[in-house]
Amino acid sequence: MRNLANTPAPRFGWAPAVILAVSMMILAGAAGAQPFGSWMALGGNPSTGHARFSSDPALNPTAAFTFEAWVSIVNSPAGEDCRTIAGKNFQQAWWIGLCTVGGRPTLRSYLNGGASARNGGEIEVGRWTHVAVVFDGTKRRHYVNGELAATFDEVGPLSTSDSEMRIGSDVSWAFPPAGAIDEVRLWNVARTAAELRSRLSSEITAPVDGLVAVWPFNGDASDVVGPHDGTTTGTNVGFLAPPIAPNCGSNTAESLCLLDRFSISARWRTDPAGTLTNAPARVAGAANNGSGLFQFFSADNWEILVKTLDGCGFNNRYWVFSAATTNVFYRMEVTDVKTGRQKIYFNYPGPPAPAVTDTNAFASCP
Repeated sequence: MRNLANTPAPRFGWAPAVILAVSMMILAGAAGAQPFGSWMALGGNPSTGHARFSSDPALNPTAAFTFEAWVSIVNSPAGEDCRTIAGKNFQQAWWIGLCTVGGRPTLRSYLNGGASARNGGEIEVGRWTHVAVVFDGTKRRHYVNGELAATFDEVGPLSTSDSEMRIGSDVSWAFPPAGAIDEVRLWNVARTAAELRSRLSSEITAPVDGLVAVWPFNGDASDVVGPHDGTTTGTNVGFLAPPIAPNCGSNTAESLCLLDRFSISARWRTDPAGTLTNAPARVAGAANNGSGLFQFFSADNWEILVKTLDGCGFNNRYWVFSAATTNVFYRMEVTDVKTGRQKIYFNYPGPPAPAVTDTNAFASCP
């Protein structure tokens, strides 16, 4: 396993402004999978843009630790090495990032600096993905989209560093990703899979037991629950929001357009947890303007029925309902193209998929 300190820096031939422009074009196409408001956009090396936060012992949990974030990183795995999602000096304390391992884009963490690197869980390039790294006192766990991707033995307490914390960079590995980072959360408790899933697709805007900080990047690097406000610095760093459109057009082979405003797509996987999704779901039919069907394996084998309803007269919300006849992993993305707001619904493999009855899905009436 290669240590970051012994890894050659990635090389690029483009000017930073060009890298940022290309990144923004790619993100515009992927923005439908973004679950919240705006996000921090980064241009990638050789850009230097990142968010920085003054050193504080609270940013270095030692007895228990959870880091989670939504990321959409567009660097190609080919010929690339490691990009920092966040870190507090990987040579001394903790670091979370995306590294190419065996040609695959892989979640890597350091929790005890130096030689403590662990790899586990693949991050799909250019698609919004939730990542989490958890330490409970004896085990380190990697989660991708709420699924346990890898488990490692870990000796505590965790090491500390007086270095500043950075998001999109690290004082000892200043190589930002090209792409975006959103809704970063740091906890001094070990979050379980159930706890991660329960808040994965909703914002946190008020204090919660064990929560150290939340950085939603809604236009700045403020901590919305605590005192750990930061600033952005360097080149090719900024904030973007999802695009909006007057309507979603019509159904395609891989997406539904319901009520003329809700674009819906899904991806599924039968491979083990922590690996990339196998393929996009395909539209099997649309019963009317408000509902439709997806299939995974064949056109005569329907997997998901989904519908959107105008509940504005009841609770000032649009609703999303779905039912599925499958037990494989899938993620279904529902985007209100008129506002850019988006919801992601996950089914985890094993038991039959539960129904979705989300009567609070979109507060975007009328």
